[in-house]
Amino acid sequence: MAKVTILVVEDEFITGADIQNNLRETGYDVPFVVDNGKDAITKAGELHPDLVLMDITLKGEMTGIDAAAQIRDRYGIPVIFLSAHSDDTTVTRALESEPFGYIIKPFEARDLKIRIGIALYKHAMDNALKERESTINALLNTIPDALVLLDHEKKIVAVNETMAQQLQKSREALKGLDIADLPLTKNTGLALQQIDNLSVQGRPVYGEEKCGDRWYEVSMFPMQGAGGRITRIAIQSHDITDRKNFEEQLKNEGVAQIEQNMEQFQILNDQIRNPLQAILGYLYLGDPVYLPKILKQVQEIDDLVARLDKGWVESGKVRSFLLRHYQHGAGIVPEPDLNRTKGGAD
Repeated sequence: MAKVTILVVEDEFITGADIQNNLRETGYDVPFVVDNGKDAITKAGELHPDLVLMDITLKGEMTGIDAAAQIRDRYGIPVIFLSAHSDDTTVTRALESEPFGYIIKPFEARDLKIRIGIALYKHAMDNALKERESTINALLNTIPDALVLLDHEKKIVAVNETMAQQLQKSREALKGLDIADLPLTKNTGLALQQIDNLSVQGRPVYGEEKCGDRWYEVSMFPMQGAGGRITRIAIQSHDITDRKNFEEQLKNEGVAQIEQNMEQFQILNDQIRNPLQAILGYLYLGDPVYLPKILKQVQEIDDLVARLDKGWVESGKVRSFLLRHYQHGAGIVPEPDLNRTKGGAD
């Protein structure tokens, strides 16, 4: 396992050397001790240490607080402040730069080791949390549907870009907002009552909602933590407007077209079958020599009639399906008799 590397920033030479020796004896790698903020920033960029021990009072115009802020912003390296000052003003300024620790001089080597251990652990946990959030955001954005993740208080934990666009806010601006404060139904098809019901019942919720001229298919899933308590609610809003428009078009045009086809099947059936009956009647009165050949031709025609009957029956099945599912188009023509006799000349 690689040694933890620490950069020491201390303007008093003897104090800096003493800290360096103590840390090395403890097992840390301490390659440099610098005495001013500018060099501290430069060395942090070159070395990329695991931690910086930063004295607040340094040589030059830049304070340790200013140097720590730049190191944090540029490189994300944790900083522990060292200071002989514990007045409220100094402590407040130091805390504003979000340090990972603050140690008052003089200090014991054991105390320093404990503070370093805590800072490194906290930094590792922060990185793990950021990585987890980054993974969640990446997964959310792989799906084109609008997605949002809420905590148990119904506040937004994460959203993908599609949901942010529908809510007309940036993803960062949405994070932490109460879902009740957003125009849900207007822009996404979500309803706050549905979220409340899921929180109480603990079961997934599915439904379709119309918002203006758009249709949405909404799915909500509870995510349970320890003890079965709901800690997260995942919500997916899928725009189904095109599907709804197609279904409406199918209802308006599909049934009428199918019934028109069925009517044509009936007309063709009658137009073909009636002459066949007459032909057969004449055949039995005529010369029996030609009867087999004519019967063969008649059979071929009758096969065509059977195929027309099959098309009529299949169209009837489709028509019945549309009427059953969409309750539309009834009354245009009667329901087909699917038991109707097909094929075969009398």
